[in-house]
Amino acid sequence: MTIRKGKAGDAGRPSPGTEADGRVRRPAAAGRAPNRAGPKGAAPKAKTPPEPKVSEAVAHAVKMGYDVIAENIRQGREAAERFRQGEYRLRDAPGDLEVASLRLLQLARELSTTTFDVCERLLKELGAQRPPQDRTDSVPKFREAAPAATPAPVKTASPSPPAQATMQVTVRFEGAPKAIAHTESLTRPRLPTAASGVSAAPLAPSSARGAAIAGVRFEMDASVEGIVAVVTVPKGQAHGFYSSLVHAEGDPIPLGVLTIELPK
Repeated sequence: MTIRKGKAGDAGRPSPGTEADGRVRRPAAAGRAPNRAGPKGAAPKAKTPPEPKVSEAVAHAVKMGYDVIAENIRQGREAAERFRQGEYRLRDAPGDLEVASLRLLQLARELSTTTFDVCERLLKELGAQRPPQDRTDSVPKFREAAPAATPAPVKTASPSPPAQATMQVTVRFEGAPKAIAHTESLTRPRLPTAASGVSAAPLAPSSARGAAIAGVRFEMDASVEGIVAVVTVPKGQAHGFYSSLVHAEGDPIPLGVLTIELPK
């Protein structure tokens, strides 16, 4: 068996990749760091700038207005100073007025834009303040409540017809100055009726003695209230109580009872 001789000085020196114990080791692969940059070519997400608050928009609009007004005042003072010193000419006035007017128009444009921004922001904030939805709405109830019993209708008595108005009666006597009237009022006729349309039957005595008094008529007197009943008492009429029903023309229901007394 032929053994190849190495070069001088190679004896006892391990070859590359050979350990001291004679084993051959493969060189370790170079480790790679983890790729945290994401997919190749992916751009980082840009952060959305926060929307300005309502107070910031209002403050910006107010500051802009103050700046424009202050600038106009400053230029007005400079123009007045130049005019006082004789350096300001009238032909420069239109230009300065044009600049001031344009500045005011720009301010109005900015303020209108700011107003719409403020309104939009307010609507968004109001929408964000909606109450949370109740998640228990879809859950069925544990127990359905029994329907309430309908109370039985209460029977009420039929309303009585409205009371008919009354009218005052003044009784005047003819032929019996000491007679006394016991009727002060009668029911007012349901239909328009003149005093001549009111009549009374002969006043019948309460006892069997005496004859009826037929002389009864009704009339109006502007000096007294109501209606006047004139009773003519015959001479020699017996004393006692007399009464009769009073009717209105065309009405079968009596208006009341007329009662008088002839004392002894």
